[in-house]
Amino acid sequence: MAVRRWQADWDSWSVGAEATRGLRRWAGEPALAGCCGSVTDLLAACGRDRAVPVPVADGRLAALIAFARAGDRAAARVVLERVMPALTVQAAKRARRGGGAGVSGVTGAGFSEVLAELVGAAWLVICTFPLDRRPRKIAVNVVLDTVYRVFGYRPRMDRATVYLELIPDAPAGLDGRPVAGWDRGGSSAELLDVLAESVAGGVELRHLQLLAKLAVAGRSQKQVAASAGITDRGVRLRRDAAVRAVRAVILPAADGDHAERAPVAAGRIAGGAA
Repeated sequence: MAVRRWQADWDSWSVGAEATRGLRRWAGEPALAGCCGSVTDLLAACGRDRAVPVPVADGRLAALIAFARAGDRAAARVVLERVMPALTVQAAKRARRGGGAGVSGVTGAGFSEVLAELVGAAWLVICTFPLDRRPRKIAVNVVLDTVYRVFGYRPRMDRATVYLELIPDAPAGLDGRPVAGWDRGGSSAELLDVLAESVAGGVELRHLQLLAKLAVAGRSQKQVAASAGITDRGVRLRRDAAVRAVRAVILPAADGDHAERAPVAAGRIAGGAA
């Protein structure tokens, strides 16, 4: 399987000479000082460990990308490994939807082919990433740029399929968003956009679907519990885990207008889903 091969290659590379030399180079960079004991430590410090604040992880990723832009292949490799979980999710989605039809001209390309295309594109994105213009939410933006590079512009209806995944049983309008019984403006729109952004951030779809049912579709905990065959307490536990996952992706990375909207949306996720 492609993921197993990649993981085996990474495990071998991360303890090899190229990685060791890279760690010595990067240890002199202030943003990376103290995190270069091993490649595993560095990867965790760049955000693989969700306990690391996103702005801190961004600073470390920016330092590595600066090395990569200067031709440091080892630095690019570490950044690539940082975004591999999200690239794997994207490859699985595209292959499952038949989105691989546009990849390398291969109709119905499978997971391995799509992942290979995304990995190749991600390498180029990392080595040319515009740090001066986009210094925040680096991991998410690398993934988004990679998907765009491979698949190109997606028509609005295709882009909006994420909303149909979040609330699969809601009729959709021309923009792909659910229409029946849903307020298309205000905090509901912001909430659904936050959930959609969480998909790109790697939050599990099952978490987001639960929050969408509770906070957007307006289902009660009893209704969700009955449909899932679990207790009300089970729904609350799942909801709390989902809220934590979304907050870990959205709130630390919020900036600009989104900095004001994200806490409000996250608060509604927790409060409205209670």
